[in-house]
Amino acid sequence: MDSKALVLYKTRMMAKTSVFEGFHYVPAAGWTRTAFSVLRAGKVAAAPDYRIERPVYPGQDILYCLSGRGFVETLGQRLEVRANQLVWMANEAPHVHAADPADPWTLLWFRLDGPDPAILRRKLFGEGILRTVFTEGTGPAPWFERLFAALRRRDAGLDLRLNQLVAEFLLLVDRAVNGAGNDDLPKPLAAALDAMRAEPGSAWTAPDLATVTGLGASQIRRLFQKHLRTSPHQWLMRERLMQAQSLLVQGDQPLAEVAEACGFCDVYHFGREFKRSVGISPAAWRRSELSAAPGR
Repeated sequence: MDSKALVLYKTRMMAKTSVFEGFHYVPAAGWTRTAFSVLRAGKVAAAPDYRIERPVYPGQDILYCLSGRGFVETLGQRLEVRANQLVWMANEAPHVHAADPADPWTLLWFRLDGPDPAILRRKLFGEGILRTVFTEGTGPAPWFERLFAALRRRDAGLDLRLNQLVAEFLLLVDRAVNGAGNDDLPKPLAAALDAMRAEPGSAWTAPDLATVTGLGASQIRRLFQKHLRTSPHQWLMRERLMQAQSLLVQGDQPLAEVAEACGFCDVYHFGREFKRSVGISPAAWRRSELSAAPGR
């Protein structure tokens, strides 16, 4: 290493972490039981020795790397992070993030909290890698600017504004994870969804889906997981439940007929799945909906 490079390296090793933006926020009492908020946010240029390690912590920390490099350890994953990459840390479990001493990162970051923020993480990433990359022009830096501006002003409606900003952020990450907008699904997957929506009461076995898509069972599962973060069976179950809700309020069919029409093997299976997803039985849901309907 030449003398000039050695001096530069030593200078960086002695540098302190610089916080260019730093915000704290305390939501209204009880707010995070029903909606989402941002507890902390900022922009930081890390020193070579920058490292934070915690056993557990409230909320979820989300880091976006503007430049440099670092790593994150979360849920058993060790993730190298570079410019234009975003990583989501599961704060409910032990986690670490640290700068690369040779090229310390500059980060935009925020801490998300709400009713169960881990659900949002699983919705976006499933059981996959908790990191995504943004292509040029699609990164969240403008979103962070709006977040920082809102936290500076602290208007009376800030709780509502932060909840809105969280929703916008989730859509940004969803598009990055998908690699495309939701309207740009691969043709085989779009064909499968159209066919299953048209006949949710059908069994839709692997051979059935193969006939529609021209793909094998494992390829179909990968498409569902990559673009929808669910399995074909789970996706179809939700479609069946939504069709069942429509039938329950549109007529007075017995529950057994509704179950059969929607592809459930029997009324017991229908009732169990309905209550698990909706929270009450089909009969109780029908009564509550019809009693609130106009003219009833």
